[in-house]
Amino acid sequence: MNHPGLERIIDPNDATGSSYINYNDPSRCVGPYESLVEKYTTFGKKWIVVTTINQPTDAMEILCNLPGWNVVVVADTKSPKEWACGSCVYLTVEEQLCLDFDIVPAIPFKAYTRKNIGYLWAIKHGATTIFDTDDDNLPTSKQIIFESPTDSFVVFSPNETESRSINIYSHFGRPDVWPRGFPLSEINITRSVQYLPSYGSLPEPWRSTVAPPTLIQQGLADLDPDVDAIFRLTQGQELKRIKYCKASPTIRLSPGSFCPFNSQNTLFSYDSLWGLVLPISVSFRVCDIWRGYWVQRLLWDVNGSLSFTKPTVEQIRNAHEYLDDFKDEIQLYTDTSRFIDFLANWTSTSMDLETRIVELMKAMAAEKFIGEADVNLAERWVNDLQRVGYVFPKVTPYNKEEVHESIQFCHKPVQRTVDARILSKDALKSCLYEEGVVSKIQLIPEPPLDAFKNILLVVNFNTPYYSVLDSFFEIYKPYFPNIAVYGPEVPDSLTGVVQNISHNSGQVSYKTLLQVMEDYPDYKGYLYTNDDAILNVYQLATFPQDKIWKQIPVHVKDLRDRSKPERFPWRWHMPEVGHMWDDPASFTEEQRARIERFTGIKGPTDIRSYMDAVYIPRRISEELMGLYRHFLKYDVYFELGTGLAMVAVEPTENWVNWNEHYLWYDGERDRWRQHMAPGVSMIHPAKLSEPWAKEDIMRWIETVDPV
Repeated sequence: MNHPGLERIIDPNDATGSSYINYNDPSRCVGPYESLVEKYTTFGKKWIVVTTINQPTDAMEILCNLPGWNVVVVADTKSPKEWACGSCVYLTVEEQLCLDFDIVPAIPFKAYTRKNIGYLWAIKHGATTIFDTDDDNLPTSKQIIFESPTDSFVVFSPNETESRSINIYSHFGRPDVWPRGFPLSEINITRSVQYLPSYGSLPEPWRSTVAPPTLIQQGLADLDPDVDAIFRLTQGQELKRIKYCKASPTIRLSPGSFCPFNSQNTLFSYDSLWGLVLPISVSFRVCDIWRGYWVQRLLWDVNGSLSFTKPTVEQIRNAHEYLDDFKDEIQLYTDTSRFIDFLANWTSTSMDLETRIVELMKAMAAEKFIGEADVNLAERWVNDLQRVGYVFPKVTPYNKEEVHESIQFCHKPVQRTVDARILSKDALKSCLYEEGVVSKIQLIPEPPLDAFKNILLVVNFNTPYYSVLDSFFEIYKPYFPNIAVYGPEVPDSLTGVVQNISHNSGQVSYKTLLQVMEDYPDYKGYLYTNDDAILNVYQLATFPQDKIWKQIPVHVKDLRDRSKPERFPWRWHMPEVGHMWDDPASFTEEQRARIERFTGIKGPTDIRSYMDAVYIPRRISEELMGLYRHFLKYDVYFELGTGLAMVAVEPTENWVNWNEHYLWYDGERDRWRQHMAPGVSMIHPAKLSEPWAKEDIMRWIETVDPV
């Protein structure tokens, strides 16, 4: 019986005549021929690949007996000579040397990368799906499956370099934990995971662009997951008891986003089997992470995506020395950010994937991410895949601009049958009560129905454009039972809905706040907002209602010093503030003292602050109204009067210094949705007249994000 890579010989010293030899290297391949012949008869579509130096573990006992799965275990020089578990194929070192794979002589011994031989074995023996795992990952289910695409969400990261990486653990309830290989420079960046609608809700023309099919799926691991040595050395108290939220839906990354994934609990479909090869020129703790990153980049070129799903294994971690791991991981700590930037900008003109793989490896070697040995390995790997009959997927080159435009559209899609943000919120909330989960989720509390029952929401229109009024009511009426609207040139159709006020197109818009406090003196507080500002209602519900809510001003100027030119002259030179300061009746002595303590300036002072949203408690309303009357007397510009009045009546240590996001020019105003994040209290401007603006604002208000 003939077998590829084997040639039957007669060993004169072997009376049984049953030795075998590899015709490529007869000096290294000697052993019992029948053992490998028998293993060659094992074929199947679903394979599990493991390398080990241990006797069968509890995890292997489960894996070797999973119905419908074949298992190949790749031995190393330290592995047991005798190893048996279910119907597993156990490839001894001697047997590996007899395989007709080009990669065999290139793979070092005493290396995790011996797994590469197992991948090729499985592909040669009919694999269409490969489960890549280790012998310390204990399955918690008897099923290993790709999640349904209709159940998975799409996550995206903006094009900003510092936001390309996504810590997927946040989605599963542990934003305080990061996966091995996550850029250290981004661990403390505060940002929420940004969701597009679920896969099944995406409009068909954009589905394949922003949410291509899942070709690789990483399952999370509970208890002692794959975190880096820095986490282990600094937060060891968390280890062996980390659990992730099983209610969180499967999530896939859209092209342009990165998250590290490893060689544990990872499913590869047929069209991604080309991406299994582990690099041999980097350390054990780097090899699978580097593979994960470069494979993600090439997935974008074959219309594929990476997804993450709930924990399906418990990791009972084999013994490791953490300081040794730290030394092995140095390249991850120093090069990951640069590697991600390199991959995000790498391009190729080749239209076949085989060539792209080798080209990318050469480019990676030129940048010192890998060594030349891996370029050689990639060439051998591609050659082996072709020889065993693997069919590479077709290339559809990644187009960053097309993806970005599609994401922008799908963020306000025509179809919203299921919204990923809302479902994610519900999942995270359920995880707070999931048995055994030690959760670090911090949820912005939902405001009770009566949170604002004694607060008057004051909506100011600077111009008579009232077309967005219905949308404004629809957004805020569920939270604010009391709303008063003011604006100029009110049409007859809105009589009784909008109260007429003239404030010179908003130049003295605090006139609205003065008027409403005079008209409605009995409320506990007054939340003022312009029609083009949006408020994070859930966060506002956590603020004490007896304090000013306003970002503390930072722009202070001595009115007597005009020696330095204004960086942004705009209306800051208006003389009215000086005239007001000349009037001794404008401020009390106590008010002047408060201003001086805040500014450090004795005498006439500018305090510049914006007036697009502010909360005023009733206890200071009388004093504030007195100041506003003086400001109106001198026609003080509202952005000069706002901060000055607040500081005069209340020391800033008694303020809630909320987070205001003001968007200016260079297209920033068109990207206001990117600023809707946890911790942001107010955004200005956001035009409700834009398509889908109302829906996006409502979903931001309703969304609970981990912070």
